[in-house]
Amino acid sequence: MKLKILIFQKKTDVGDFEKNFSKLKDGYIKATKKKCDLFITSELALCGYPPKDLINRKDFILKLNNFKNKIIDLTIHKNTTFLLGTIIQKNNHLYNSVLVIRDGKIIRNINKSILPNYGVFDEKRIFSNGEQITIIDFKGINLGIFICEDIWVKDTILELDKDRMDLAVSLNASPFDVNKIEDREKKALNFASSIDAPLMYVNQVGGQDEIVFDGSSFICDQTKIVSKLNHCVEESREYIFNTIDKAFEVDENDKFDIDKQDIVYSNLILGLRDYVDKNKFPGVVIGISGGIDSAFSAAVAVDALGADRVKGILMPSQFTSDESNIDANLLGKNLGIDLLSISIQDIVNSYDNTLSDLFADKEKDITEENIQSRTRGAILMAYSNKFGHMVVTNGNKSEVSVGYSTLYGDMCGGFSVVKDIYKSDLYRLSEWRNTNLPSLSKINTLDIIPKNIILKEPTAELKADQKDSDSLPPYDILDKILFLLVEKESSIKEIVSQGYDVGVVTKVQNLLYNSEYKRRQAAPGVKISERNFGYDRRYPITNAFRDREN
Repeated sequence: MKLKILIFQKKTDVGDFEKNFSKLKDGYIKATKKKCDLFITSELALCGYPPKDLINRKDFILKLNNFKNKIIDLTIHKNTTFLLGTIIQKNNHLYNSVLVIRDGKIIRNINKSILPNYGVFDEKRIFSNGEQITIIDFKGINLGIFICEDIWVKDTILELDKDRMDLAVSLNASPFDVNKIEDREKKALNFASSIDAPLMYVNQVGGQDEIVFDGSSFICDQTKIVSKLNHCVEESREYIFNTIDKAFEVDENDKFDIDKQDIVYSNLILGLRDYVDKNKFPGVVIGISGGIDSAFSAAVAVDALGADRVKGILMPSQFTSDESNIDANLLGKNLGIDLLSISIQDIVNSYDNTLSDLFADKEKDITEENIQSRTRGAILMAYSNKFGHMVVTNGNKSEVSVGYSTLYGDMCGGFSVVKDIYKSDLYRLSEWRNTNLPSLSKINTLDIIPKNIILKEPTAELKADQKDSDSLPPYDILDKILFLLVEKESSIKEIVSQGYDVGVVTKVQNLLYNSEYKRRQAAPGVKISERNFGYDRRYPITNAFRDREN
């Protein structure tokens, strides 16, 4: 006997029940026309993931139930079984659930057993735990149905040793980070091997605030990945499962090579595109400086939205070099965007005159530098207010980590492309983009970031002859130290043991901790690392703890 199964890898918009239902309806009708036996969605496909505290609203649950009933009605007189990811309320408890629906009836509901409570996840706050395992008799085979975290923990596998499965399916909302795809596949293979059965892993796709779901759904047997859907795109695919052999009929010659740079860049595109589109901005506006941060942000924006939806503003001062002006204008030309030039010097002079008496006995310092940055922020926000375009802010992870940014200045904006990218990685991604066309790009152009922007020494140009290296260690050293402090939570002693100077490490740690108040007020940005600022790392602002080497 053979089973036809359709995997439904689609975007879900949190709270947009009409849109989500429409997609699910279209997918299910397609599955019925193809005479599929099983139609599988992602986790919480009806309401979107993560719903967070929306589920505490009675009207949210009421609307969810109304659309759940519409899906049940959709299956009347149909032979295709619908596995729907949704929320179930029972005895004042809410469950992250899968409904097994066939011919207008709920055959079974399965509630998520293992609720993740780390990183971007806080499900224990809103959901109750369900049963440990669920295996159902589906057309003569033992079908195991799981929800995301349920297949990631050893307790599940130990419990499953008591039963035998012919096939397992897992509904997921698994967000992207640079190591996540390999990690998922490794754990899935371990799970499939432990239960001695193939696994169908269905993941959602799309951006939701800071996190991005990359899709990358796949099928594995007990030893290898046998088929994979594309990353960062909506896709549905039909598979044949041979119940006699307990194996999928797939092309043995399929290749699943991963271009890691393309995947990272595609997630940046998807994160920005969905944030802009879902929040109904007509486009974005970016302060263009002639430096690498704004150049890369602008490149991703054009890839994500098209040149016609991206506006650039160059805001020179007396410290802006001719080189920066030339680089900025060449970038604008390469990207095909409108690039305005608005001098800030008269405004800065006005500040100087206004504050001259107050600051009469004080030397010029970072105060005057920050006034320039805040002036630029005010101009960008004025453009945003007048024309509706969202401001993209340009602070990378290195700068955000150590506070090398101006609150209400260059931190001013609605969303960040580079917030979770270290400076040294930014250069590598820029080089990659110049020689590669991202799979999600709306343009067909290479060499978009001028070479000089990549090669020249970085500077904020807020005073004469200023260089980033005046205030910070070289980025190749700084970023390695920050990675150990942020991603790995390493101690100063552990970092020093790897050959780094204790004074430099201590300085970087202090800058990191002292900048927490800035990060708390920063715009959200696309999460691509294992540990970003926001969801993943939640330090107190008022914090007297400091690590020491001894």
